[in-house]
Amino acid sequence: FISICSCNHMTQYDNNLSIYKDLVEEINCFFEDTTENKINISNFFTEDFIFYSFPAGNRKGIETLKVDYINSFNQMKKNNINLQIVHSIYLPGIDEFSHNLDGSVRSYYGADIFIDTNIIDFSAYQTINFENEKISAIWEWADYGGVKNLINKIYE
Repeated sequence: FISICSCNHMTQYDNNLSIYKDLVEEINCFFEDTTENKINISNFFTEDFIFYSFPAGNRKGIETLKVDYINSFNQMKKNNINLQIVHSIYLPGIDEFSHNLDGSVRSYYGADIFIDTNIIDFSAYQTINFENEKISAIWEWADYGGVKNLINKIYE
């Protein structure tokens, strides 16, 4: 039995998924384009957007503000580190309290980090929340320590 409410949330999910896929494409294009040095993705996010990450030793996560999140892409490219999101699996998200579909997006993705001729591949999981067709928050779980160790080995 699917209620009308669930159908509406699926339509909302489809719209939000399209927005998120456009963001991923913009990020990939930024790193592919050798003439661009500043990513222009601010319009995908609410003004109070927060990116939450969960590196080891930070069980409750670290909050990154919108400007810092966006600038991290610019800094990567400035340091000759290129990122490509190479595959994704998308699923509808649920409300953390009611456990009903809420229009949010979950993403399992694989990415490659290119530093000179070196490639570091990694996987991550995200939950992405939306407000008024903009991304309001992203929670991401990935092996940041492992990625950092591999980057450090390249620079040794």
